[in-house]
Amino acid sequence: MKLSLFVIVAVVVTMIACSKDKFLTKPTITVKSINGNFIPLNGTFVITLECTDKEGDVQDSVIIIKKRLNKRVVATIRDTIRYKFPVFPKNTRTQIQATLDYQSILSAFNPPFIPGSNPAKRELDTLILRMAVRDKAGNTSDTISSPTIYVFRQ
Repeated sequence: MKLSLFVIVAVVVTMIACSKDKFLTKPTITVKSINGNFIPLNGTFVITLECTDKEGDVQDSVIIIKKRLNKRVVATIRDTIRYKFPVFPKNTRTQIQATLDYQSILSAFNPPFIPGSNPAKRELDTLILRMAVRDKAGNTSDTISSPTIYVFRQ
């Protein structure tokens, strides 16, 4: 009797485990690639994200929050960006490529000068991007972070 009960429980557990969906209702995103950590003057930053969602109903944008890491605190420019991307067909797995031009990736409003630089040079913007997506049902993905990014200034 105990053996047959054990076998039944084992079969039920195996069936439940095998029938689990690969994707979750809550969207997930991961960083697939970036075009580099150093953004030159007037350069662009390109990040490719992979998004999965069980229902495939991710909306048409990703929220990007710039977090400045420099030790000297200064006023920042537009810390939150809602990056629009084309509406995709209903897919459970999608790649999103966000291209941020130089003005969009800048962080400090008026970066301080590097002490002792001659001629005077501005401090780099050192930052990370935090990103999340939301689906039509209101489910928001976990927030992920980019690697550290360095933006050269004039």
